[in-house]
Amino acid sequence: MLLKAVLRTRIFRLGEIEHLPVSDQTVDAIISNCVINLSPSKQQVFDEAFRVLHSGGRLAISDIITTAELPAEIKNDLDVLYSGCISGTSSVNEIKAMLTQSGFMDVVVEPKDESREFIKDWVPGSSAENYIVSAVIKAVKP
Repeated sequence: MLLKAVLRTRIFRLGEIEHLPVSDQTVDAIISNCVINLSPSKQQVFDEAFRVLHSGGRLAISDIITTAELPAEIKNDLDVLYSGCISGTSSVNEIKAMLTQSGFMDVVVEPKDESREFIKDWVPGSSAENYIVSAVIKAVKP
């Protein structure tokens, strides 16, 4: 019995998440870990992901999401809490709406409540764990 395997070339490129240096419909999968919440143009990020994925391509993200409205003192702290992946977060509904607007299907956002345990140590005394959790975000380009 012969075993045939097709290996795809893995290429890494440096670029901005809002302007991916990749041709249209050339990517099988996009993975990301706590990056999209730092972008001020999240819709553009998801539009770019959709553009570069081929049909059937998948998006698999781990990121921080809000579970409640952020208080002004957390939302507006650009020095510590934004760079600490807290202030720039979006809600489950906002993430789902952006991905759907970009054209993705089978959108799933799975909040991980157990992440509150380590989030409380990010900025002690900020109570950030009352407003955000880590989530697994998945979607497919039709």
